[in-house]
Amino acid sequence: MTPHRSPAVFSAAVLIAGVLLSGTPPHVATAAQSWSPHPDRSITLITGDRVQLGGPRGLTVVPAPGREAMGFRQSTDEHGDTHLVPSDAAAPVASGWLDPRLFNISLLAATGYDDATRRDIPLIVARSNARPTAATAVRELPSIDAIAVRVAKSSAFWSARSATSTTRIWLDGPMSPHLDRSAAQIGAPSAWRAGHTGKGATVAVLDTGVDTTHPDLAGAVVRERDFTGSASGPTDRYGHGTHVASIIAGRHDRYTGVAPGAALLNGKVLPDSGFGLESAIIAGMEWAVAEGADVVNMSLGNATASDGADPVSRAVNRLTERTGTLFVVAAGNTGDLVGSPAAADAALTVGAVDERDALADFSSRGPRLADDGIKPDITAPGVDVVAARASGSSLGQPVGDRHTRVSGTSMAAPHVAGAAAILAARYPHWRAEDVKAALTGSAKADPALSVFEQGAGRVDLARAVSHVVHATPAAIGNGLVRWPHTDDEPVDRVVTYHNAGTKPVTLAVEADVRAQDGTPAPAGMFTVAPREITVPAGGRAEVTVTTDTAVDGVDGLYSGTVTATGGDSTIRTPLAVTREVESYDVRLTFLGADGLPTPDYDYRFIGIDHQKSYQSYDESGTVVVRLPKGHFHLQAHTRTGPAESVRVEPAFVVEQDTALTVDHREGKPLGFAVDRPEARSSGASAEFSLRAEWGEARLLLHLHGFNGYLVTPSSTSAPGKFTFTAEATMARPGGSGGFTTSPYLYHLRRVEDGRVPADLLRTVRDDELAVVSAVHATTLPGRVGERDGDVVRPLPFTLEELYTPDQPWHGEFAQVPRAHHRPWDGHQGTAAPRVFRRGQSVVERWNHGVQGPAFPPSTRGLATRSGDRMAFDIPLYSDSTPNHIGYGPHSGTTELYRGQERVGEARSQAGTGQFAVPGGSATYRLHVDALRADTAEVSTRVTADWTFRSGTTVGQTPLPLLAVRFAPGLDDWNQAPRDAPTVLDLTVDHNGGARSARPTRVEVSYDDGASWQPVQLRRHDDRWTAELAHPPNAAHVSLRAGAADDEGNSVDQTIIRAFTLK
Repeated sequence: MTPHRSPAVFSAAVLIAGVLLSGTPPHVATAAQSWSPHPDRSITLITGDRVQLGGPRGLTVVPAPGREAMGFRQSTDEHGDTHLVPSDAAAPVASGWLDPRLFNISLLAATGYDDATRRDIPLIVARSNARPTAATAVRELPSIDAIAVRVAKSSAFWSARSATSTTRIWLDGPMSPHLDRSAAQIGAPSAWRAGHTGKGATVAVLDTGVDTTHPDLAGAVVRERDFTGSASGPTDRYGHGTHVASIIAGRHDRYTGVAPGAALLNGKVLPDSGFGLESAIIAGMEWAVAEGADVVNMSLGNATASDGADPVSRAVNRLTERTGTLFVVAAGNTGDLVGSPAAADAALTVGAVDERDALADFSSRGPRLADDGIKPDITAPGVDVVAARASGSSLGQPVGDRHTRVSGTSMAAPHVAGAAAILAARYPHWRAEDVKAALTGSAKADPALSVFEQGAGRVDLARAVSHVVHATPAAIGNGLVRWPHTDDEPVDRVVTYHNAGTKPVTLAVEADVRAQDGTPAPAGMFTVAPREITVPAGGRAEVTVTTDTAVDGVDGLYSGTVTATGGDSTIRTPLAVTREVESYDVRLTFLGADGLPTPDYDYRFIGIDHQKSYQSYDESGTVVVRLPKGHFHLQAHTRTGPAESVRVEPAFVVEQDTALTVDHREGKPLGFAVDRPEARSSGASAEFSLRAEWGEARLLLHLHGFNGYLVTPSSTSAPGKFTFTAEATMARPGGSGGFTTSPYLYHLRRVEDGRVPADLLRTVRDDELAVVSAVHATTLPGRVGERDGDVVRPLPFTLEELYTPDQPWHGEFAQVPRAHHRPWDGHQGTAAPRVFRRGQSVVERWNHGVQGPAFPPSTRGLATRSGDRMAFDIPLYSDSTPNHIGYGPHSGTTELYRGQERVGEARSQAGTGQFAVPGGSATYRLHVDALRADTAEVSTRVTADWTFRSGTTVGQTPLPLLAVRFAPGLDDWNQAPRDAPTVLDLTVDHNGGARSARPTRVEVSYDDGASWQPVQLRRHDDRWTAELAHPPNAAHVSLRAGAADDEGNSVDQTIIRAFTLK
C-alpha cells in the first residue's frame, strides 16, 4: 500500500468538496457545511434509494419508487465519514447481517461506487439454501462459503430480500495497493552467503499484475492469472505489482530481491486503475493455494478498521488453516488501526520502517478493533524503496530507466514475504505458524515502540536463518479483562520452543511488560515458569506465561515481550493484555408499538469524555452494552412497520450498572401547524447535535414528512452543548399528491437548547414570519424551475415564501428541462445564508442576468491555495443577486500560468481544476473559457483572465481573484427594452471578501464581440453605474470589463450575449 499522508478516511468535507458557505443551511447535511456546486453526482444504495451529492444541504435523498415515506438517518462517525441509513436497513446493519459500508456515503463516493462510475452494486453474499433473488452471480468463493454477485441499482434486490432474512451481505468492497539498501537492511546478504536464496519456494504475488518482460524478473514468474477482466490481462500497467514482485525475487546486481531464487505466481487481483474488489482478491487467494504457493504476498487492503471478521480476513484464516500457506499482508498506510485483511489472525501483518529502523508515520497499527489483538506482527523497510518499474507505468519517483522509488507498507510486506520464502525453502515441512513465528521471534525490536506499533520488531533475516530455535505461538494476546480486577483469575498461556538443530539449546526465559505510559508492570502481573528450559535437538520444550491482572496496578493497555536467550539465540514473543478501566453494564430494552420487546431497533452510545461509539445487538430486544464510567450521548430508534420512534439523551451518566428502556409508545408526534389549513409538509428533518471537546456528534433525520415519526422527550439535559432542531417545508398539495403547483412555500425551523422538549408540536402564525416574494426568471423558453427540491413550476414564475425569522437560510434554484430532471442541464443557483426579521417583506430575484463569475464575501473555497496546491471551483454563471452564486453545464478549458510558463490545463468544467505549483511567491494568470449554447440563450460564452500574486501558504488560503458583476434590471425573460437606455449597476467581488477593488473599464458589443465600444462609468460609493444606449437593430448585448485592486491583482472578463433586447 503506498501511503496517503493525509487521513485515509474521507470526511464529508472531502467527499462533497467545493464551496463552503458561512451560516447554517436549512437542512444541516455535514458538520463542515461543505457542498458541491455541481449536484449531478449521485449514489444509489442497495435499497434503491438515491443520494444526490451537492447543494447547501450537502446531500439530498431521493427515495426509490414506493419508498417515498421512508425515513433516513444521517450521521458522521468518529473518523469523519458520512453515513446515510434508510430506516428499514438500520436493524439489519446493527445486527451485523448487513455491511455498514453499504451506507457509508464518504467511502462509496471516494472509491468509485457512485452512479456515474458503476451501474451495479457488487456484493458478497453468504451462501444459503437459495441463491439471492434479483442478483447476477459473478463467482463462487468457497473458502468463505459465499458468492460474489452484482445487483442492479434499483429496489428490486432489497424488495426481494425477506425482512427477516439473516443471510449476511457485504459490500464487495474496494481494495487498493498500500503504496536499493532495503534487502541489506534486513540481513538478506548473510542468508545468501549461507546459500539461502529461496530456491524451491513459491511466492504468489496478488497485486496489479507483473511485468514479466522486466529484466529483473526474467524467468521468475512460473504461472499467472488475471482475476480482474482487464484488457491487459495479467500484465502490470499500474506498476505496483512489478515493484512488489522484484522486492521479493528481483535479480539485479544492485536492486536484488530478498529471495532471488524463489519462483513467483502472478495473480492479478487489482485492475489497471489500482482499485479492485474483495471477491477478486479472495478468488486469487484460492487460486494461489491451489497452485501450491508456500507464501502469498498481499500488499493491499482498505482503510476501514477491521476486527478480522470481514470476508478477506476470514479467507486468510480459513485458507491458512486448511493449507498451511502463509499470507504476508501489508498493515496499511492510515497511521491508524489496521484494516482488512491485515486484521486477520493468521496473517503475518507487516508495518513499515525507514532506513534507520524508525517507524514510518503512515504505518497502520493496533490494537486490533474490538478485541485489542496484537497487530502488526512485524515491520520491514517501506520508505523510499527502489525496485523494478513496470514498462509504461508512472508509479513513484523514477530511478533510471527501469526502477522507481516508492514508499508504503506495500513495500515492507514483500521484504517479509521474501524472508518467509527463504525459511520455507530451508524448512519445507514447516507450516505457516512456524514460518511466522521464526520471523517474528528473531526480529529486531525498538525498545521505544510498543508491540501495537511494531509487533515483534523489524524483520532480521540473518538471525532468522541462523537461529535453530523458534517459539509458537508467534504472539500472546490476552485481550480485554473486565473491571473490577480484584477477582480476576490468572490466565495461563503455553509457549512452545522448537529446536530444529542437532544440539540441545538451553534458554533463560523472562517477561518484560510495561504499562501504556512506559512504566514496568507491577511485580507478579506477568510471570514465566520455568525460568530456564533446555530444548532438545529436534524436539520441543514449553514454558507457561501467566497473566494475573488481579495484581494491583493502573488500568489500561500492557504490552511487552517474553524473551528467551541462550547461546547465540534470542527469541521474542510479543505479549499484551488490556486491563479494563472502571466500566459498567448498561441493559437496554427496546419495546415496540405493542409494548413487547422488538428486534427492529438500533442505537449507539457516543462518549462525551472521549470520542468513541459503542453499540451491540441481540434479536431478543434486550442488549447489554459495556461502557466505561463517564458521560454518554445516546441515539436510539425503534421501528414498528412504517412508524418510527427515536429517543435521544443529551448526556447519560454511567457510574454503576443500570437499565434503560426505549419505548416506542413514549414517543410524541413532531411537527408544525400553520394558518393555511391545506398546507402539508413537503419535506422535513430533525437534527440532534451534541458538542464535545473532541468535536460534534450529529444525527440528522431526512423525512418525507413528520407523519408517523415519533420523538421521545429527553430525560437528561446538556445546556449549551446539545441542540435539537426540527425543520420543515410546507406547501399546498397538487392534484397528483405532489407540491409542484403550490403558490407558496413555508420554511419553518425551531431550535431548542439543552434537551428534546416535551412539547413537540408547534403552531406558527403567518404574521410571525418573514415574507419573501421570490421571482424566478428563465434563460431559455420551455424550461421549468425547481425551488429547494419542493416546488416545480414552468418558468418564469413568482413564489411566496414564508420564513422563520432570525435563522440563517440558504436557498436553491435549478432550471431544468422538466420536473426532477437528472442529470442537471441548466442553471443551478444557490443563495448564501440570509437572515430575515419577523414581519419583513422582501423581493428576491433568481436567475436574472447578467450571469457571470462571482465571489460573494460569504463564500469560501472558490479559489484557494493550500501549501503549493491551487484549487479552483469558480461559479461562472452567477445571477445578478449579490449573495447568489451559480453554475451550469458547459464546455471549455481552464489554464494556469506562472509568469509566462504554463503550469497546467483542466478540461472538465471551465473554472474548475487543481494544480500543483512551485513553492515561493510569483505572479500567476488563470485563463478560463466557457461555452454553452443548448441550455441558455444568454451568457453563451464566458471568458476571463485573472492575474494575481500568490506564495506558499500554511493551510487553505483564498486566492485574490476579482469578478465584475452586472445588474441591468432585466425582466423575467432576461431581456431589456431596445428602445430605452439600460442602466448597468456594477459591483466588484473579491474572493475572500473585505479588500477594496474597482472596475477599470467597461465595454459593450452588439455583434457578439466582433467590435467593442467603451462605456462611461459613474461611481456611487462601492458601486458603479453605466448607461447603455442600444442601436435600433441590436438583438444581443455583450459586455467586457476589467477590474483591479490596490495590490495589483486584476481581471479581464468577457460575457458574450449577456442579455437580449426586445
